[in-house]
Amino acid sequence: MGLLKDIKRKRAKQRQKMPFRRDVFNQISSLVKQYGLKEEFLDLLDKVKDCPSSENIKLVRVRLKTPMEGSLFSLATKDEYALTTSIVAKINNSFLKFAQSPEEILLCNLLYCLNPSIAPEKLKRYHFETLFLHERVKATNNEPNNKAINVANP
Repeated sequence: MGLLKDIKRKRAKQRQKMPFRRDVFNQISSLVKQYGLKEEFLDLLDKVKDCPSSENIKLVRVRLKTPMEGSLFSLATKDEYALTTSIVAKINNSFLKFAQSPEEILLCNLLYCLNPSIAPEKLKRYHFETLFLHERVKATNNEPNNKAINVANP
C-alpha cells in the first residue's frame, strides 16, 4: 500500500499548477504600450553611458517600485514589436525583466555594470535609481584615495 500511495502523491504533485510568469519580451512590450514609447527611446539608450563617473552622485534616496499591472501576453503592432525587440537586443542582461518604467530600462545597463549579482528580491522591490545610487556609493567607497561614506542598505 505504501508504494501505491507514494505513486499517487507524486502524480498529484506533478499535476499542481505552476504560476505563469511573464517573459522579458511581454514585460517590455507592455511598457512600450503603456508609456507610448517611440523609436526616439532607442536614441536615449545609445546616449546613456556604460559606466558613469562618480561626479554626479549627490543624494541617495529610497524609491520603492509601484506595482505594474499588465497582461500576461501582449498584442503589439509592427512598430511596437520592432521597438520591443530592439530594446531587448540592446539591453541583454537579466535585470531587464524587473524594469517597470522607461527610466528603469535606461538604468538597467548602468546598474548591471556596477553589480551584476544584485538579488532578485531587491530588483523587484526597489527602483533601479535607488539601487544604482547605492551601488555607485559602494563602488566609490572601495576605490583608493576616497573618503568613506556610510550608507545604509536599501
